[in-house]
Formats: sequence, structure tokens, C-alpha cells
Amino acid sequence: PVRLWIGLVLVALGVFGVLDATGTLESTEIIDEWWPVAVIGAGLIVMASQRRISVGPSIVVLVGAALLANQQQWTTEDLLGPALLVIIGLAVLAGAARSRRPKGFEAPTGNPVAVFGGSTIKDRSEHLTHAEATALFGGATLDLREAHIDDEATVDATAIFGAVDVLVPKGWRVSVGGLPIFGGYEDKTEQNGSLPEAAPRLNVRATAIFGGVEVAHESS
Repeated sequence: PVRLWIGLVLVALGVFGVLDATGTLESTEIIDEWWPVAVIGAGLIVMASQRRISVGPSIVVLVGAALLANQQQWTTEDLLGPALLVIIGLAVLAGAARSRRPKGFEAPTGNPVAVFGGSTIKDRSEHLTHAEATALFGGATLDLREAHIDDEATVDATAIFGAVDVLVPKGWRVSVGGLPIFGGYEDKTEQNGSLPEAAPRLNVRATAIFGGVEVAHESS
């Protein structure tokens, strides 16, 4: 879905460029005012494909909305800076909420949140199904090397001006995909095709905005 959206955006830009070059339509001003819609659409497409509201795509939508408000001059001041503060604050609150557990509660997943710093979580879940890792202007490490997957599990990794490292044991099938915006994600695990069909599978859904997500067996 993300590749489809990017393709549609590129086609639209090309069509506007042709119309502009032939004098049919003056599209420069239209593109300048409405280009943040492409950012908002990317976040919504990812959430629609995942059928859930997750942190990374939600941040993309909020940033796109702030950019659109600036381009449309809906506000008298720059909205992007305060919007980023709100996003960072929500990430901090999310990390605090995850750390407040009832006495005797054993968290099934690890959820490191790093804001202007570093954070490392070692997850030892016996039946891992889902985990999250978020880095805003910092670095977050999610260590799953002592966790166990019955069949399949998912990790939502969000890196915004930062880096997320997901460490996995050998013997897992790893699939990495997501939404890179001036960032990227990389799978450095050993995928030599010799794994059995019943090998546990980990799907890493990466959102990288001016940042990076890396999946490996050892920390770099």
C-alpha cells in the first residue's frame, strides 16, 4: 500500500508538471500549498493496511497536518515546532504509562522509548506476539534474543531523528518493511534459506523519519 501511494503521488506530480509545461494549468502554487497531503496520506495508508492505529503512522499524520496548516496559513504562527513538542510529549507519556505496572505484573512485551537519549529493553517473553520501540532524537534498543515466539510476532519500530535497533536470535524468519521518509530500515540477520518451514516469524513494521531502523543478531 505504501509503494502504491508513493507511485500515485509521483504520477500526480508528473501530470501536474505536464499540465504546467503545456500551459494548461498553473500547478506550481497548487503543489506548494497542498503537498503535505501526501505525507498525511502515507500515514493513513499504513494504518489502514495494518488495521490498527500505531505510534509511527500517527506521528506521520500529525506532522503532515502541521505542515498543511503552515502551507495553508491556517495559523498566524509556525505550527510545526509546537506540534513536534506535542509529539515528543506524547511519546514521553506513553513511556511513563508503560512503566507504571501493578505490583506483581509481568509485562508480556518490551517497549523502549528514547527521547533525547538512549533506552534498552531486554524482552524475555515466553509467548511474544507484539512489541514496540520508539526513538525520538535518541536511540532505542529492543533485545528479543531471549524471547520465544510460538508462531508469529510483530514489532512496531519508530525512529524519528534517531535510531531503533531490534536484536533477534538466529533461527527466526525476519521480515522488515514500512514507511521511510528521508530515513531507512535494514535487515542484517542471517537469512540463508536453510531455516525450517516451522521457524518462528518476526514482522518488523518500521517508520523511519530522518532516522533508521535496524534488525540484527548483535548490536553494532
